[in-house]
Amino acid sequence: MKKLLTVFSIIAIATFFSKANAQQYLIEDASGIGPKVGYYKAPDAEDGSMFIGVQSRTKGQYLGAEFSLEYRGEQSYTTTNGELTVRQIPVTGSLLLFAPLADNFAPYGLAGLGAYYTLYDYDGGFINPGDDAEVNVGYHLGFGADIAVSESAAINIDYRYLFLDGNDDITEKQYSGNVISAGLTFYF
Repeated sequence: MKKLLTVFSIIAIATFFSKANAQQYLIEDASGIGPKVGYYKAPDAEDGSMFIGVQSRTKGQYLGAEFSLEYRGEQSYTTTNGELTVRQIPVTGSLLLFAPLADNFAPYGLAGLGAYYTLYDYDGGFINPGDDAEVNVGYHLGFGADIAVSESAAINIDYRYLFLDGNDDITEKQYSGNVISAGLTFYF
């Protein structure tokens, strides 16, 4: 978590130091695609996990949309009957509401839905040890900032709270949690 926050801080500081040059960059009425990285932690999990993915964004002056596909690594949960390891592959869509403060800086609020392909690996004394998978539907709310770094590229950094209940009847764990992410979108 500390490494991820350090990376986000360096990106934000570097962007603000280049603010004088970046003032001329205004990205509106454009669509783009790019990589995404982040950190996800559910309260019931022993530790969080890093994730990677790809995002597609459409940006107008005040409204935008994002679609993303990610792979979230393992999170471990200790239960009375053993240990559960969970991996997820989310496909999400978000509506973005921008408040442009400068040509290169636009904070935003976001809300969205997602389908979370969840892979379970049970170890220990469960009745049916082994692997299982299911698709869960969740929604998220959050905020972030879009920072233009050139005429056709922008960095976005955001926080989301994910509302996601697992249907795992054996452990009854919650998969809701905090998601911090950063992306680089190349607009065309």
